[in-house]
Amino acid sequence: MEESGLSDYNRRLKKAILDVMFLEVETFYIHCNPHPELLIGNRGLVDKEKEEGIILVFGPYSTRHLSWDEHAIHCDMQFNKWEHCSIPFISISRIFDKEGQVIMQWAVYEHSTSAETQSSEADSALTEEEKKSRVIEVDFTKKNKK
Repeated sequence: MEESGLSDYNRRLKKAILDVMFLEVETFYIHCNPHPELLIGNRGLVDKEKEEGIILVFGPYSTRHLSWDEHAIHCDMQFNKWEHCSIPFISISRIFDKEGQVIMQWAVYEHSTSAETQSSEADSALTEEEKKSRVIEVDFTKKNKK
């Protein structure tokens, strides 16, 4: 399956699972990875969230004005004050419930940047001798004391 077909499939699957979660589960959690379209009000992502993502709580007291379309969930969420959130389905990596009975996890596909590509090309251009100089060899054999 090509990448666009796979992301469309994942989006539809996540949307269907969320439909069931909203109907059947009072409180559940969504782990969202950092994504350019992920909007968490004026707050945004802070500290480690910028690298690891954020876990959002969906429950009767943490969410209001809930709606969704083909690409994202839109709602207000409580972060010491109400913040408007837009959560693209593509950013969702996990959905789980409070009791631990439902746990859904998706693979996260990262697109390599040109800097990463250049770095990997530079590594492949290293000579065998340079590669060996990076290896630390440890002798774990016991020495006999007499």
